Amino acid sequence: MNPNAFPRRQSGTALIVALIFLLVMTLIGSTAMRSATLQERMAGNARDWNLAFQSAEAALREAEQFLLATPTLPEFTDQDGFYQINAPTRPQWLGGVLDDGNGAIEFGTVDNAPQYGTEIAEAAAAPRYFIEQLTTIRPPGSETETGTPLADIAFYRITAIGFGSAVNDDGEPIASTVLSSVYRSR
Repeated sequence: MNPNAFPRRQSGTALIVALIFLLVMTLIGSTAMRSATLQERMAGNARDWNLAFQSAEAALREAEQFLLATPTLPEFTDQDGFYQINAPTRPQWLGGVLDDGNGAIEFGTVDNAPQYGTEIAEAAAAPRYFIEQLTTIRPPGSETETGTPLADIAFYRITAIGFGSAVNDDGEPIASTVLSSVYRSR
């Protein structure tokens, strides 16, 4: 009798190898999808932060231009965006909760801080800024009795906040950036 004439029992090794190979391919595929999703989120967050930064920068430059172009500045009465240095009613934009001095910012309105004059298309809310009047400095040598006295040099601190495009369930911006600069008058 020929030993090859009778069929041999199959052990199923090929099936086991194929299932293990399929499991490995599934794990690689799901890891790649998870990695791509994470990278997409990171790119979106970076874009949102960049938009918030750019809109805060635009508001900061607008406030500087206001100080440069306005011949007679308004009184710094600790309201409407013009404050004495460290006034208790000035907006508090640092930390977890955006505080408008007396409560949360209403994103659709102008509260205690002026809004940026031009609409930023993708931003969830218009950027805002406020200006604080710092102490003035008398230039060295201006206190002599000869000649015309030099005018005091005024300094201002400008603080601006910009918002990204992402919003939470209440429609309020998620990403915000606060920038501050010290500006010297002309």
